[in-house]
Amino acid sequence: MMTGTLNKHLAEIDKTANERVNEIINEMAKNENIPIHYDGKMNQLEWVRLMNNYKHCAEENIYFELIYC
Repeated sequence: MMTGTLNKHLAEIDKTANERVNEIINEMAKNENIPIHYDGKMNQLEWVRLMNNYKHCAEENIYFELIYC
């Protein structure tokens, strides 16, 4: 019997995944002493490249942690 809980479940997974991605990005940036928000102390394109790389790595981790398993 369908109870209409799929959307609720998917919303919970999405929220959890996004929170975990942000946590991983923050951890990675902190470990390399990179500011989470651009502060002008380093090359802006380099900072964006690092943030994009952190996000990509974090999302890959989450795919295997929450979605594929």
